Amino acid sequence: MAEKVCRKCMRLIVNSETCEMCGSGDLADEWMGLVVIIDPKRSEIAKRMNVDLADKYALKVR
Repeated sequence: MAEKVCRKCMRLIVNSETCEMCGSGDLADEWMGLVVIIDPKRSEIAKRMNVDLADKYALKVR
């Protein structure tokens, strides 16, 4: 199964029909760019993306 992206929080979702982080079921198959956040407390990118959890995120969702 291909990775999908939650349209609400931009988190990559694998083998699920809902996002475990925000609970949204609005998932997209088409997305671009990948950001891996390892330490969200120290990451400037995580702050700009409003991300609190270490995970994989998409930059753009269609």
